[in-house]
Amino acid sequence: MTNENSIDDFSFLNKKDDPNKSLFEKEEYLDASAPYLKRLRKREEDNANMGYLGDTYLGDVNTTSNKAIIVCRDFEYEDGDRVQILLNDEVLLQNLYLKNQYFIMQIDLKPGFNKFDFKALNQGSSGPNTAELRVFDEDQKLLSSNQWNLSTGATATFIVVKQM
Repeated sequence: MTNENSIDDFSFLNKKDDPNKSLFEKEEYLDASAPYLKRLRKREEDNANMGYLGDTYLGDVNTTSNKAIIVCRDFEYEDGDRVQILLNDEVLLQNLYLKNQYFIMQIDLKPGFNKFDFKALNQGSSGPNTAELRVFDEDQKLLSSNQWNLSTGATATFIVVKQM
């Protein structure tokens, strides 16, 4: 009976160094910022997908009413959001500070298209510029209810068509 292996074959003293072998399988360095960067990148991706980077169209309604009652407020945190309100490209309110309480404005409608633009002047302290908008006719019938999330300079547009 011959044994092909000798006791020297099991000794680590006589082994040649294998340049590909390491005590550790893979070198890894700790990066203390990795968990924070991961969360930050996720937040940036979420913000990019939220749809508040540009203008938004809130729809249009038809009415025979002579007046529209515009009701709006900051539906998130009262953080200093400001808007400019335009009707058919003419400024109605230059600088409205949105609060959690409703702001109410009654507008005489012209026959045909009445285009309301709500331009975000800023994003408050915890952007984006957020608001809830409700539009009623003169009989206090709800015509529309919307919300917006806008970047600074973006516009939310709503159209009321007064039928004759």
